[in-house]
Amino acid sequence: MKRNLSPKQLEELGISRPLDDNVKIYCPRDIAEFYPVRPRNSHKGTFGSANIIAGSDSYAGAAALSVSAALKSGCGYVKLTTAPEVKNALVAHYPQTIFLRTPDLTSNAIAVGMGCVATKELYETVKNLLENYNGTLIIDADGLNALSKFGKDILKQKNCKVILTPHAKEFSRLTGLTVEQITASPIETARDFASEYKVALLLKGAATVICDGSQKEIKTALNVRGSSALARAGSGDMLSGYLCGSSARGLNPLDACVCATYTMGLAAELASKQKTDYCATAEDILKKIHLAVKRLTTQNPSVRI
Repeated sequence: MKRNLSPKQLEELGISRPLDDNVKIYCPRDIAEFYPVRPRNSHKGTFGSANIIAGSDSYAGAAALSVSAALKSGCGYVKLTTAPEVKNALVAHYPQTIFLRTPDLTSNAIAVGMGCVATKELYETVKNLLENYNGTLIIDADGLNALSKFGKDILKQKNCKVILTPHAKEFSRLTGLTVEQITASPIETARDFASEYKVALLLKGAATVICDGSQKEIKTALNVRGSSALARAGSGDMLSGYLCGSSARGLNPLDACVCATYTMGLAAELASKQKTDYCATAEDILKKIHLAVKRLTTQNPSVRI
């Protein structure tokens, strides 16, 4: 659903130009459609499997936040491929999670890069996934930095659906544009990249730009839900986890991005209302996800979970 924003509202969100007619802004009733009725006669496989590839000795928290969000997304299985020391730190806290040493290519969706460190080994992992995986692949954080460091053209040899989730600095490294150039024209720069590489691009910001360039006619959405509580470390890890789970349960790349950003944004607003933007932590936002989903699904009487 297209919703008009005033020039002042756009300016506050970092958008300096009027929106064209091809940019969609979704309302709660739209998002409710991404949470359909769950059949009573179902099992874990009904709702798909998500594989998170995240964490390292220095960034175990990135894996924890990603897994925590994925577990709340509604998918049937959450798997974590990580370093042994991260597994040892987390296994007792996440008994629902399947811990792996290597990626599971049978998963419906895979998210890679959160807290992994941008090494050549990670780059080779991303390259292998692009070539041999046929589900939905989300590349975030150090996965994006590895592409910037060792070569992004491998994106053109992909055999899977791809979603990239950069913030402005990561996108600057990936494109060679300055942060100032990106923030001056976020919709245009996101569209250009998504179209060239035939990927879905989620450019994070106060207004998150979502483009799907995999089709002949590029689709664009703008998410304006959220608060400054998201402007801290860990928010991107949570988003990638929730996005992976949303993709795993069957949403296409554009819809999964819209659903995940809107839901996490609403959860952040709820956390900020209770704890303030200053004090709301990533954990506080995680604890509000179920309330955000409940609020969204009650927007439409025909939708229940």
